Amino acid sequence: MPEVAPLISIVIPTRHRPDLVVRAVRSALGQTHRALEVIVVVDGPDDLTVEALGDIKDSRLRIKALPHTHGPAEARNAGVKEARGRWVAFLDDDDEW
Repeated sequence: MPEVAPLISIVIPTRHRPDLVVRAVRSALGQTHRALEVIVVVDGPDDLTVEALGDIKDSRLRIKALPHTHGPAEARNAGVKEARGRWVAFLDDDDEW
C-alpha cells in the first residue's frame, strides 16, 4: 500500500508515561481516516518511553525526543514544527480517541 501524504498531524507530548502514550498513539492510529501522522514529542531524556514507542510498527508514527525537558507547551510547539499535515490536532498522552 503506497504511503499517503498526511492531511492531519496529531501531536502528542509526553514524559515518563510509556503505557499511557502507547495507548494514546494506538487510538490515534486506529482512526478510520488513514491520511494522518502521529508525532510524539518526548519531553526530555526518557529511554523507557522511546523504547515502548519503538515497538509500534507503523510508518505514520514519528518520535521526536528532546534532549532537555522544556514543558508541555514547548513540546507541543516542537511537534508543530515537525508536522507535515494540513491541519494539526493535539492529543494528551493520557487521552484516547
